[in-house]
Amino acid sequence: MFMRGRIRVPALLWGILIATHACSPFMLKSRFSGGPDRTAVRILIVKTRDNFTISSGAPLAVSSKNTQGAAPESGSTAIIFSPSRISAPLMVQPTDSPLLLNGLPYRGTMEIIGLNGTALVINVLHIHEYLVSVVPGEIPADWEEEALKAQAVAARTYTYYHLLAGRKNPQPYDLDATAQSQVYRGMNDEKPRTTEAVASTAGVVIVYDYQPIISYFHSTCGGRTTDDRYVWNQRDLPYLTGVRCGYCGESTKFLWEYILTLDEIREAVSKTYRAIGRIRNIAFRKKDDRVLEIVIHHNRGVTRISGNNFRLLFPPEKIRSLYFTSKQYNKGLILTGHGWGHGVGLCQWGARGMAQKGFTYREILKHYYSGVEIASVKDRYIASKLRQGGDYH
Repeated sequence: MFMRGRIRVPALLWGILIATHACSPFMLKSRFSGGPDRTAVRILIVKTRDNFTISSGAPLAVSSKNTQGAAPESGSTAIIFSPSRISAPLMVQPTDSPLLLNGLPYRGTMEIIGLNGTALVINVLHIHEYLVSVVPGEIPADWEEEALKAQAVAARTYTYYHLLAGRKNPQPYDLDATAQSQVYRGMNDEKPRTTEAVASTAGVVIVYDYQPIISYFHSTCGGRTTDDRYVWNQRDLPYLTGVRCGYCGESTKFLWEYILTLDEIREAVSKTYRAIGRIRNIAFRKKDDRVLEIVIHHNRGVTRISGNNFRLLFPPEKIRSLYFTSKQYNKGLILTGHGWGHGVGLCQWGARGMAQKGFTYREILKHYYSGVEIASVKDRYIASKLRQGGDYH
């Protein structure tokens, strides 16, 4: 299952362990208790079939739901885990020093789940501990204070929303550590100014109908945000209606241009969708100047792809947003666009621009999320919603 230093621990020491459900109470301690930002959140850090090391400057405590007390390997300061030998969920706790996963420091504890030879390494920590890394991972820590606070509240709200969603989600974690959820790289990203922004807004969330919203955010809208339904073809959430921005013009990503060759398009589309032949024509269906759908006519037929799915076929620095115009040339397309990201919800550069003009973080958030209120998880009604779950927005 794992090795201490470079010596493999005999498998028989863990022979008594049997598989258990990933979402056992062992892993869900005090989820909605302990006051503002003391709620536990579960972040998937690594999903791997390779060996990995958890270490600390002080002895580690390793335990399992299926054993009483500490595991035989407790007391080591470094343990190498082998995913193929993990037969039941494990908890690795620090004693007097942060945990290091493959050399990178994290707050909280680590839970390890083995699934058919693959290990899920999940960091369990308080929301405050999580956010003090997320906020500087999403925006520069030297930005204006009110912009930092707006990002802190948006990130907190996004986290609470997924805590509620997790009650109907079979995954053993709430969020992952990538930009697909929120960028989270542990203690190395923490900065004093963003830590203060998190602390000064402790427990503050964005709500619609008394429930935390799914508070999407992105780098630069390019002048106007867009409705969520135009990006993800999901239900039209009233608080994610597109609004005029006018504050993100200083963004280094406000304007961009990229030449996309027909060979690039054919290769990218064929990898994800069915193989396409020689491209004859490409048409773009738009709404509010943003691309909703790409229609590719080729010698094998017609392929239709949603705008967002098409954007995600390429590295993010190429097609930076769906807010673009195209001009054909003999080998492909010249794309001229505005902004970076999906364009839904909070525009981070716009938040900075508003902060520079004297707007508060509450005013910034209410500008980008329509019809919302800024509230606290300490509010009795909101707290009851968090405890009860239910039909979240």
